[in-house]
Amino acid sequence: MVETGNLYRDNVSRLIGWGHWFVFFNILLAMAVSSRYLLATGWPDTLLGAGYMLVSWVGHFAFLTFFTYLLTLFPLTFLFPRLRAVQLLGAAIATGALTLLLVDTQVFSLFKFHLNPTVWRLLLDQAQAEEASGWGWLFVWVPLLFLAELWLAAWLWRWSQRRRRSLTLPLVLPLLVSFFLTHSMHIWADATLYPAITEQKANFPLSYPMTAKTFLIKQGWLDEDEYRQQAARAAGTPPQRLNYPLRPLAVQAPDLAPNILLVVADGLRADMLDDITMPNLSRFADRHLRFDNHLSAGNEAESALFSLFYSLPAHYRRDAEAEGITPVLIDELQRQDYRFGLFASGGLEAPLYQDAIFSALRNQPLTPATAGAAGDAEVLARFGDWLGQQHEARPWFSYLYLDALSRLDLPEHQRGPFQPSLERINPADSYRDEQRLALFNRYRNAVFYTDQLLGQLLATLPSPSRRDTLIIVTSGHGMEFNDNGNNTWGFGNAYSPQQLHVPLVIAWPGRSQPAQYAHPTSHLDLIPTLMHQALGVQSPHRSYAAGQSLFQEDPQRWRLASGDEEYAIYQRDDITLFNRRGDFRLLRAEDYRAKPDANPELSLLLQIMNELNRFQGK
Repeated sequence: MVETGNLYRDNVSRLIGWGHWFVFFNILLAMAVSSRYLLATGWPDTLLGAGYMLVSWVGHFAFLTFFTYLLTLFPLTFLFPRLRAVQLLGAAIATGALTLLLVDTQVFSLFKFHLNPTVWRLLLDQAQAEEASGWGWLFVWVPLLFLAELWLAAWLWRWSQRRRRSLTLPLVLPLLVSFFLTHSMHIWADATLYPAITEQKANFPLSYPMTAKTFLIKQGWLDEDEYRQQAARAAGTPPQRLNYPLRPLAVQAPDLAPNILLVVADGLRADMLDDITMPNLSRFADRHLRFDNHLSAGNEAESALFSLFYSLPAHYRRDAEAEGITPVLIDELQRQDYRFGLFASGGLEAPLYQDAIFSALRNQPLTPATAGAAGDAEVLARFGDWLGQQHEARPWFSYLYLDALSRLDLPEHQRGPFQPSLERINPADSYRDEQRLALFNRYRNAVFYTDQLLGQLLATLPSPSRRDTLIIVTSGHGMEFNDNGNNTWGFGNAYSPQQLHVPLVIAWPGRSQPAQYAHPTSHLDLIPTLMHQALGVQSPHRSYAAGQSLFQEDPQRWRLASGDEEYAIYQRDDITLFNRRGDFRLLRAEDYRAKPDANPELSLLLQIMNELNRFQGK
């Protein structure tokens, strides 16, 4: 028994010594595979940030590999203390772990997030549906890697038995230093809000760098009030820059540029454009161009207006505000010597206007204005005064923003034709389903009032003259009134058709009229259409826009709507919802409810991810 016990301990001791070397060389392999993360994320702008990236890369994958060994091969060594069995198990575990890491690097390169159950299910479904198309590399990689691991295991056993001098300290010490330095640097960066380091916390899989704000505050080493003030200031600072446009535009300006009037009646649903609720706009649409399958690119005002003016997904908005980048449309209008008339119910003081859309305009008064129904009437009055001062010598661009609909506001003492209707709206109260009819009638009355204003506006426009006038009427977003029975009201809380399907009516002199279009269009399509067909821009639209021409008919196209972190893809009768964390849902467009046992198309997600990152700064 004594001899048997000694033999067992000797075998286990030698196998553990061999296992340490096996782990060390697999750390090097894991670092080689994971170097793809460094290429996918790009290098930080600061030297300290770049140093942290390298240190965290070494420390994280050294820890991850060693921890995997402790959980798997180390206990198996005690259960099966036989050389061949341990080598076989070690090769299998290492092959599986490195293969999983390689798949994750591919997912991260494409989507900028790591494997999660949803993404893993998508990959498996695609592999089954396409009979492993695109997965052929696994059938080559796995056997070759397994054979390489078996050879490494056998060679390390022979080498470790002949080794006399200990190399443990010089080899292990840098890995331990990297691991502890990673967490120490992140504790400091988190406490000082140093973005070049804190923004790297999601670079690697299973990465949870340490923070210690509470401890530092208790010890008096960190001032809590000052930290909160710095955090509030940093919250509005985007992590990366906007590369927009991708290259300088080539323009052949028209000899006689048209006037352009853009009217945004925010909160207007597409199904309100009928002869009863909006008789004035409906008659106007019947005489001109009407796009009946048009989607906003955002479900609330700021994201929708940003995408409308920039033809970019809304997650670029904070970058544009922070850097004062104006839309290419505004830049080109200025270059072609347009006069600007800007009028918004509620005023133009919002950061989206001052810091982004109109930030480059010279001598533009930002006069505060009333909001709601009174503000809409004021906007039209100011526009009429301004229009009377214009001359044909210079073209003009005017933007009118009306917001009575999104506020469900009506002029005092005006009830409207649709009854029963709520007399008063309290924004603090939550809506109930028994109020739906009265609330919806209140909305229709606000739409009816807005249509009266639009009728007055269209009547005041100048008659056809030497210079054409383009008139565009649309909405930022729609409004929902529990249409799908999921207790969703208003806007900004879902990407349902009720909140995204908005009207688009264009009077475009020179085009065949009237015309009614049923093909899918988007807010992202307006700017490339105006730039190319009204302002003479010759550059491909993909160099400055995420949309396409409004007149390009593609019944199968997908359309994107988004906020800062959430995205919705409309494709045929399906809606795919996802976010930056990698959560996905597939819904039916008809009732905005989940499709059972259905997953998004992986090829579609790849296209979307490419579009979401195409204008990201380097």
